Amino acid sequence: MGRRFVLSGENLTLGTGNVLAALRPAAAGSAGSIIAIERVEISQNATATSAQLRVAIGQRDTGGTLTVTSATPSPIVLGAPASGISGGTNPLTAATCGVNSSADSGGTYTNTYQINPNNQGGFAWIAIPEHKIIVPPAAVFVVRFLATPTSSSGWTVSVWFDEIF
Repeated sequence: MGRRFVLSGENLTLGTGNVLAALRPAAAGSAGSIIAIERVEISQNATATSAQLRVAIGQRDTGGTLTVTSATPSPIVLGAPASGISGGTNPLTAATCGVNSSADSGGTYTNTYQINPNNQGGFAWIAIPEHKIIVPPAAVFVVRFLATPTSSSGWTVSVWFDEIF
């Protein structure tokens, strides 16, 4: 059985900071200490007005503050054990994840991938095996807007990941 999970937030009204999802792996040697990002999806349901988005997936350092809404990863493999990463409001601490930032200050971001999708079509990044993003214990993986969208309501984000250690 695999240790595969999805972190999701549905029908979100954006807070400050524009971070849709953040995951920090567990400490080295623990379940969930190294994760592979398999898929990221973003969509919106609250507007009929077409708009281009600026989206990035990548990492954030642990400087400053990042406050999110706690969200617990759900197993993709039915009957599998719980993730080594649990929901919390401070994803800068080990083994914590959440969605929809409400405070974000003092951190530095490094983008791995940027895209400019349309809000009505949504966005899906699906890695082929060779292109999965590997996240070690000291990193914080983030999905974020590079610019605040025109409409702040009705956002959904999902991050599929595999705990490879």
